[in-house]
Amino acid sequence: MEKRVQHRISGALAVLLTIVPVMLPTTAAATEWALAPERSRIGFEYQQNRKPTEGMFTRFDGEGEFDPAAPAHATLELRIESGSIDLNDNLASAFATSAEWFDSANHPLVTYRLTSLEPLGGDDYKAQGTLTIRGRTRPIETTITLVLGADEAHAEGVLDIDRRDYGLGVGPSAIFVEIGSEVAVHFELTAAAAR
Repeated sequence: MEKRVQHRISGALAVLLTIVPVMLPTTAAATEWALAPERSRIGFEYQQNRKPTEGMFTRFDGEGEFDPAAPAHATLELRIESGSIDLNDNLASAFATSAEWFDSANHPLVTYRLTSLEPLGGDDYKAQGTLTIRGRTRPIETTITLVLGADEAHAEGVLDIDRRDYGLGVGPSAIFVEIGSEVAVHFELTAAAAR
């Protein structure tokens, strides 16, 4: 009798082990994305002599991973060539790469690393990450809009930074031009699925 009960229990367990995996929800694997710089833009706004002024970076690349079922584990590394800064004036652009500003000779890259995404509803997410400029790394948080397609992803948002946190604009140059401390970095990034 005892052996028959044990046999029935073993049989029931075998059936359960067969059925349960089918019933459990499955999640899609994280998709790898490669940034398409030719379809992306990174610009910024700041105050120069108390007037709104714009600029942009023309060379950057990056890659990341995103699983809609686990946004907290999303990754992104964005690399911007600091020497590609364009202030719509050749002299000003060259000066921005000098030791008092981006010091591009010693710090050729500005790097952003995403550490997590928190859904806020719809296509909006709270993005947390780190930004490194001139060798100084600071945590940074912003809201982004992320639209995913089967083979293409588009993200846009604004990063508000204080240039002084990164040692930008130190030295005698402050005597000749007044640059506001707050900088709004606008990004529109398009990436292609690389899986």
